[in-house]
This record gives sequence, structure tokens and C-alpha cells, in this order.
Amino acid sequence: MSTIYYPELSRNMAMKIGGEYSSDRVTPRDFERLTEEALLAKPIVKRRVQELADTVLDALAKVHIADPVEEAVVALIRERCENVKNSLRNQ
Repeated sequence: MSTIYYPELSRNMAMKIGGEYSSDRVTPRDFERLTEEALLAKPIVKRRVQELADTVLDALAKVHIADPVEEAVVALIRERCENVKNSLRNQ
């Protein structure tokens, strides 16, 4: 989420995942709820979320970081991707 680094901006997502608008509180159960609401297959969504996290992590490895702000944003994105992958892996 692009506003996560800036404390003066809202941390809420424009659209919820499951019942959660706060990106740092999304859990595997929220992804399950999303699949139920959207009538999607749970295994497909779980796999796709993990694939997207991997794609983002791969892209981050190629990003040229020029200053501390960029470094902090990249670190936040990396942390969120790792967290979602780990939480889904433990399901």
C-alpha cells in the first residue's frame, strides 16, 4: 500500500480484503472470507496471493535504492510480503 510509509496519510485500503480495511491486520481468514464473498476457489486465491508476493519480492531485488526514504518503503513492502507468505504457508 503506497501510503503506509507516510504517517499523516490513512493506512486504510480503499477496498477491504474479507472484512479488513487495514493492510497490517489482514489475516489468512480475511483472504478466506474474500474467496467466499467473491465465489472464488480458496486454493487458487491462496496460491495467487503467494505468487503475487513472490513477484513483488523478486521485483524489489532489482530496484535501485537511491535514498533512505526509498530504502524504508522497500523494507516495509518486503516485510508485508514476507508476512503474508508466512501466514498463508502456515494454513
